[in-house]
Amino acid sequence: MDFFEVATTMPTVRRFSDRPLDATTIERILETANMAPSGSNAQPWEFVIVRDPSARREIQKLYELAWVPYKNSAIIRGRATLSARAQKALRVGDELSSSLAIVPVQVVVFLDRPKMRVVRGSQEDLTNFWATYGSVFPAIELMMLAARALGVGTAMTTMLPPHEAETRALLGVPDLYQLIALIPMGYPAEGFKRPLRKPVWPRVHDGHWSRGWQRRP
Repeated sequence: MDFFEVATTMPTVRRFSDRPLDATTIERILETANMAPSGSNAQPWEFVIVRDPSARREIQKLYELAWVPYKNSAIIRGRATLSARAQKALRVGDELSSSLAIVPVQVVVFLDRPKMRVVRGSQEDLTNFWATYGSVFPAIELMMLAARALGVGTAMTTMLPPHEAETRALLGVPDLYQLIALIPMGYPAEGFKRPLRKPVWPRVHDGHWSRGWQRRP
């Protein structure tokens, strides 16, 4: 696929089919993700590929434990003022939470802390966290782009970290590795479409905040 078609038709997929995802496709996606840039070329990502149905059900349970309080908090904060878009987001979030186990592949992304040479929770971690986390998120983005190029849908979710200890125990991950994200990966139930985005140009500044970008005619 053309790169720009891939990049502009990569919505967050929350409705998946249960169609299996073959190992060859998974491997190609991960090999592409592995080409991402990182600080000092540390490549501090670790991917746990969860395909076993019972493990996927356990991950869904952990996800629901995080999602339900998050949703309730959003409802309380918004009360009667939740926009139609926000209400839709909560509905599709409910759908993903309740159907996560049917997604054929769940990629759990961990950060290799020793490779970054920054102790979690240290002062250096607090003042330089952008370098630490900035070294793992490009790999996630490349993973998602590669998946889209192969007709596979993804979503990046950060609901699992509140239940990091339980997730590590389930997957046998040592304590040195930090849970970053969960990427459900499978074929979308409704295909792909261009995601809704606001125009970029009002948010582009030409050399100074006060100067907007003047588009060529």
